[in-house]
Amino acid sequence: MTQLYSVILASLLFLIACNDKPIPPNSSSGNGSINDTLYIPLQPDWTGFNEPSDIYIGREPFVYIADTKNNQIVMLDISGRKIGNSLPIKNPKAISQDGLFDLLISAELDTVLQGKSLTIGAIFRIHMSKALHNISNAEVSLAYCQPSRIERRFTGITCLPDNSYIVSRTGPNNSSKFDPDDAILIFSSKDSLTGRLSSLVPEGNALYSIGKISSVSVAADRSSDIIFTQISQEMQFKVQWLSFLNGDITGWFQKFNPADNLNSGRDLLSLGKFTCPEDITYDSFGNIYIADAIKDSVFKFNSYGKEMQSFGGHGSSLRQFSAPSGIAWFNKTLFVADTKNHRICRFRLSTD
Repeated sequence: MTQLYSVILASLLFLIACNDKPIPPNSSSGNGSINDTLYIPLQPDWTGFNEPSDIYIGREPFVYIADTKNNQIVMLDISGRKIGNSLPIKNPKAISQDGLFDLLISAELDTVLQGKSLTIGAIFRIHMSKALHNISNAEVSLAYCQPSRIERRFTGITCLPDNSYIVSRTGPNNSSKFDPDDAILIFSSKDSLTGRLSSLVPEGNALYSIGKISSVSVAADRSSDIIFTQISQEMQFKVQWLSFLNGDITGWFQKFNPADNLNSGRDLLSLGKFTCPEDITYDSFGNIYIADAIKDSVFKFNSYGKEMQSFGGHGSSLRQFSAPSGIAWFNKTLFVADTKNHRICRFRLSTD
């Protein structure tokens, strides 16, 4: 652990010495204005990636990038200095971290079944603790896959307070009532599949209906609430927030009702708000941020589901995106995986 603490200390010292250059806001629309605050772009952008599809801020804190087309997870310190990269992982799509600092990755696996070379969906564990947080030397083990269902893919992953974790899964076959392709699965801390959220069904288009889930996230640090996004065109509610209740009835239930007379959650659940929501993050105030890959925008909502402000637009200039697929927040800074621009954009929250 001494080596781990030394690496973390070095990261923090480097952050203090770092001199990121903020770009002042302009008066045009889409300048990142959010109520009484501004999200000011920090330069330079972090580059050198090939279609990064997720970004995750660990507990250390270090930054982890799903460098999808380079088939690896890249580890940076919070200032953007590269620490290392993982052993090869095919098409990593989503990242999470448990309380023991291990990384969990939704990705793919090349395998041979009955003499045929195939690619299937898989979940991997990067054993950071055993490697004393040296990601380049960390063992990558297969946590879960389903060779019998080769079309299934795992699109999102998030850890719960007890180190169990939740995974979103998609696929073309939802004829089974007991094991449909579209599902949110629950795994133990030992990588055993323990069940699925049976209240979510791949039929209809109302609340609790699911189709092509693109991400899943805990609603706040060490929370048991979850938020998931979905990109099926048939779905009315492409973002849903589930609160965990433990009492006479135990399970995850909708936090918001679109018919609520108090207007709670109506912005988050309003029809047509999103086209292709790909990822979610949250800040220390409970606000949530959603990256939409078709609208090339970031949306912000408070903890009551009321929209505060969106910003973005298609392009490669400041405050513009091309298919953003990952988003993270840390210490008044918003990080966006700008996938088709092959970069990580950063925005500093300012009240000045």
